[in-house]
Amino acid sequence: MRLIAPTSLLIFSVLPVFEASAEEPRTARKADMSSGASESTSPHSSLDNQDELPENWMSHPLARTLEFAAERQTFINTQVNDFSCVLAKRERINGRLRDYEYLRTIVRRGRKAGDQIIPFSVFAEFLAPKKVQGRRVLYVEGQNENKMLVRNGGIRFAHVIVNIAPTSDAALRETRYPITELGLSNVVSRLIDQARHDIIADPDAENTEVVFYRDAEIDGRVCTHIRVTHPVEDHIFTFHQANVYVDDELNVPLRVETYAWPKKAGDPAVLLEEYTYMKLKLNVGLTDKDFSEELIRNDP
Repeated sequence: MRLIAPTSLLIFSVLPVFEASAEEPRTARKADMSSGASESTSPHSSLDNQDELPENWMSHPLARTLEFAAERQTFINTQVNDFSCVLAKRERINGRLRDYEYLRTIVRRGRKAGDQIIPFSVFAEFLAPKKVQGRRVLYVEGQNENKMLVRNGGIRFAHVIVNIAPTSDAALRETRYPITELGLSNVVSRLIDQARHDIIADPDAENTEVVFYRDAEIDGRVCTHIRVTHPVEDHIFTFHQANVYVDDELNVPLRVETYAWPKKAGDPAVLLEEYTYMKLKLNVGLTDKDFSEELIRNDP
């Protein structure tokens, strides 16, 4: 079963986005399963520092998840220089679940190549909903005073271009993460940070369940699906359940979704966020030309 989209972060809405209906992406998972018993310049997560983890952390249900994520992060940081995708995202902002947004997205990882410093770079164009179709966003680390260059798109004021700081109130008004946190390495870093936090918060795993499902499918690609659940509501945890789908061939996450606890017994879990990287391609050879301001300032 494929994900359904109008056309693979996450990303962001930097100007007001008007709601419009869109069909929900779907996931498929095959029956075979096994239990888990046991892009800025540099990542901010690692297993090298284990000082804060409890002495017996390797027996924790999240230990396998932590090691699995760390291995993928190492792969991304050493083998993945850039990627392109169509991003399907849905987020709950200020208690309200927004409709789906779809963005054609390219990302280049910040890194040093010989004597050259290649800056972290992002370009995204909104494909849907119609009210923001054609919105374009460009961010290149160290350029434009480290601000995003945004062309409004949509039906009204489509050609208006503004500069917006990634972490400003305007940029974060309708998104959960700034553009500076977009990138596969940063996605995995957040997973590692969360796993470490939950191991420390629940060292005896009294409120932590982890299951690995094999042969899940996202956008026609075979994935490993990791489900982490904290059954009993506790403010020490940031979510009730998280589902992460990692491409078995590409070794990168294709989908991440998190839920809060049901409002009352018998109700479904409350979706907080979901991000699906559709049509994902790694190492497509992006250059400075792919992140030129002409993409914002000129008509297509």
